[in-house]
Amino acid sequence: MSGALAKASSLKPEIRLAQAVRKFEADLSNEQKSTFRTLRSQSLSTTPSPGDVMQLTAEVDRHTSRKFSSACFGPRFTNFLYGVQQFAALGDVLVGGSQNLVACGVWSLVRMSLLSIVNLSTYIEKLSSLFMDVGRSAPRYQAIALLYPRSTKLQSHLTEYFIVVVGLCRYLFKFGQKSTLQQFASSLSDAHLKTFQTDLDKWASSIREQMNVSEAQESSGFRALTRDMFTSVSHQQRHATRMRLLDFCSTYDYETAWKQIRKAGNTLFHTRQAEYQEWRDGSHPSTLLYTGKLGSGKSVLLANIVDDLSLFSKKERPLVAYFFCKHDILESLQARTIIGSLARQLLRTVTDLSIPAKSCEDTQTTGDTEQVLEMLFQSFPSKVKVYLVLDGLDECDNEEKEMLVQAVRKIQEKLKVLVSFVQADLERCLRQERLTIGDPALILEIQDALLKGSQGMFLWVALQIQSLCSMKTDYAIREALGNLPKDLSETFARILQKSGSSDPALQAKTLQLVLAACRPLTTDELREALSVTPGDATWDPSKTLNDVYSALACCGCLLAVDEEEFTVCVVHHSVKQYILNGLGGVKYIDFSFEEAQRTLADTVVTYLSYGVFGTELSRVKVRPMVSQSAPSKILQATMGSSSAARNLAITLLGSRRQPAFDMSKAVAEARSSLSSKPEHTFRFYTYAKLYWQDHV
Repeated sequence: MSGALAKASSLKPEIRLAQAVRKFEADLSNEQKSTFRTLRSQSLSTTPSPGDVMQLTAEVDRHTSRKFSSACFGPRFTNFLYGVQQFAALGDVLVGGSQNLVACGVWSLVRMSLLSIVNLSTYIEKLSSLFMDVGRSAPRYQAIALLYPRSTKLQSHLTEYFIVVVGLCRYLFKFGQKSTLQQFASSLSDAHLKTFQTDLDKWASSIREQMNVSEAQESSGFRALTRDMFTSVSHQQRHATRMRLLDFCSTYDYETAWKQIRKAGNTLFHTRQAEYQEWRDGSHPSTLLYTGKLGSGKSVLLANIVDDLSLFSKKERPLVAYFFCKHDILESLQARTIIGSLARQLLRTVTDLSIPAKSCEDTQTTGDTEQVLEMLFQSFPSKVKVYLVLDGLDECDNEEKEMLVQAVRKIQEKLKVLVSFVQADLERCLRQERLTIGDPALILEIQDALLKGSQGMFLWVALQIQSLCSMKTDYAIREALGNLPKDLSETFARILQKSGSSDPALQAKTLQLVLAACRPLTTDELREALSVTPGDATWDPSKTLNDVYSALACCGCLLAVDEEEFTVCVVHHSVKQYILNGLGGVKYIDFSFEEAQRTLADTVVTYLSYGVFGTELSRVKVRPMVSQSAPSKILQATMGSSSAARNLAITLLGSRRQPAFDMSKAVAEARSSLSSKPEHTFRFYTYAKLYWQDHV
């Protein structure tokens, strides 16, 4: 056995990947093998594209929605799937032959595995979280197609990564084929899943490091390549042309906003509308406009429409492009950003972009909207059918909105463009045990009261449900149902007053920093920013919040943390509007937007005045010290995370029985166990350094 393992480990990674794919296929039934081979053949004839990722994401949600109603899991898989799709595209474009077959086999088996595990209702939350975590580090680098053929290490690391992917999929697929009784008898092993995740993270880190090395080594060669790319016919140079053109259109991250909104829930409202079906099935350019009250769920509806269009197909799959404006990201409210993002999504489906590339050959700027439109028109015949889904345009100022409308009209004149603008939460809360009731009939009372008071406002219902989840007795729930707020403003006021009563100063400062930030702050950035005392330029680690979520709790359910990006934002732009228009009815806080901006400006200036940035890399010799002699501030400054501090604290409790306990050794061991690098200690520094001029 050991000899076989040694022989396997000595084989080249590409051979072991091919073997892993064959083992997956060998486990399949005859019918499943036929399905797998059909999928692989389709991938060989038509390279998997970002559109295939969106389609598979939509299929996952369609399967899970049958069992989990409003729960939405598909977007959790998206980042991981983009990594697999890019690998499959690499095999088709650069490798060829047998390795191309293997790469397409990886995409096919991943597809089969994901559609298999969505039926594991008991495990879908755990597994979707696993793939979401893996997706954060999945190899999704645009330049990888250029660097891959020149770096044997990059080829090896990438292949090793997908060997683990195939192993994980094989493990999950085999488990999914078991009967319910067999699954109950042999549940998914957390240890096995953790091993897969650890291995994937390890290889993803190696890929990232090798990408940095390869880019640095070939930067001069790459610059020479970009100068000559427009006249060359070699494949790599055509790919470089493609990269430059797509980046010329836009580099804005339009996918995150869609994922965040899509996770809010499922709806089939649009599929039952004759107007929507006529718009979707029509052959002439048309516009479908969705209107509704503030918080009525238009954005969630449009995010679901993107899914529906991704699954909709007749003879051939239509082109779908979308954009969701974000009120707290100014770049997303610019017409150039919106049109550029739409153009990028459409142009990435075109194989040969050499003709439109000439438009930006000698251009050093990002170009105007007209130039982007011209490249779009050069790339598509007038008969092509395109769907555009746009949300949140009311957030743009009038000038930007007018530019965007004019651009869309021009697109509709050239192409067949169809443009769309834009209560199962209770069941989900019961399943997740967030809402607990004693009398089962109470759930019907809740449903009736919410339907009666909602006036069509999706956001109002969602906030009331979250409020009810915090109540401990049926009596308290019925009391709340008898006194529901009349509208969103009253809802916001109640939430802020109730949640902020314990620490109104922390609530006010948290809201000020979140609302005034130039881009959404991460939880780590917010934690540090909240710990700054404006005017006090002395860095004191003991003032750092131990738990940023305690600050978020002071704002109730009006602030949300994205589960993938860990960014903090208000749950809806109406919350920001409410605060900007004056916090009527809120007892504990009263500030204007200008005051919020001053608070963040003072925080940034004070933070940058600490004078400690760069010193966190200094090396200090560890000297033995007895536990009784160590001031708590030294320990706090030494430890880099709350988990490390917690582990050391537990150790110190036991040390009181050992007078000769060497604390320095315990501190060193605890620090060595930290996964984060010391240069990342100051989380708010990157934001403060980048945006200080905007605030000051």
